[in-house]
Amino acid sequence: MEGAYMLRFARLCLAALLIVTVSWPGTSHGEKIRFGALPVLQALPVYVAQEKHLFREAGIDVEIIPFNAAAEKDIAMSTGSLDGYFGDLVTPTVLKGNGHDVFIVATNYDPRTDRRMIGILAKPAGTYKTISDLADVPVAVSSNSVIDRVTEQLLVSGGVPEDKVATIEAKNIGLRMQMLLSGQVEAATLPEPLVTAAVAAGAKLLADDSGLETSQTILMFSGPFLRKNGDAVKAFLAALNKAATLINTEPDSVRPVMVEHVRLPERLKSSYPVPRFPKLHAPDRTAVLAVAQWLKKRGVITPAFTYEQVVDAGFLP
Repeated sequence: MEGAYMLRFARLCLAALLIVTVSWPGTSHGEKIRFGALPVLQALPVYVAQEKHLFREAGIDVEIIPFNAAAEKDIAMSTGSLDGYFGDLVTPTVLKGNGHDVFIVATNYDPRTDRRMIGILAKPAGTYKTISDLADVPVAVSSNSVIDRVTEQLLVSGGVPEDKVATIEAKNIGLRMQMLLSGQVEAATLPEPLVTAAVAAGAKLLADDSGLETSQTILMFSGPFLRKNGDAVKAFLAALNKAATLINTEPDSVRPVMVEHVRLPERLKSSYPVPRFPKLHAPDRTAVLAVAQWLKKRGVITPAFTYEQVVDAGFLP
């Protein structure tokens, strides 16, 4: 009897050990997270968290779904093919205005005085010396986007009257850069690292978004996913914070990840600085409301949103 009892006890201990081993390093936090990403610098923590197994260590299953264009990513989000993605302040506000149940949960990148993400450039060999010289000069942008919003802000703050702000449509970023460098347009607004590449090719940087809250990068999830998988989202954000710490403290160790997953001009792959990322935080209230008002003024959205209708920072670690 005692031998049979000991045998059963041993089997139970073995079963318990197997359960602990299989579930290490943590229990599962709900279903797989389908997260959309573009090959851009702001997405680096997402790629690092995946490559360095930080999501797995957090006990979550994350599928990074790559896109080459923001419009494709937006469509996937609006049709329910994604649970979340990183983007700018404009997109979630537009989606919200069109009846989609989405929320911004965090800011993962924001331009500061020591870095830029967006810049307005004049064509090579052009005569423009300051941003105020661009009054009535069409600047190539993607309309009703964060690029468009930042362009307007930088022009007006640089002395261009609001009624003399002029833009021309060029949604494809690569084509926009080619049009600038070939002189097909007088000026264009580009994101990094294309700003650095364009300057190296002879374009003149007239203004950038250093210190401008509008161009902060945010993380967004669908409302239904947040309500069903809140613990998974919290674990996801905690893993991104760990990735940001690794990037900031050991930039050389993540350069291969940046080169593999981020679209960099060939000549910049070995020299472009690895960007630094702040700890995840709630987006700036003033910037969120200003973007909503700007979109409403343009007729892109009709309702006037409160901050809480667009942002839910309750999942931050």
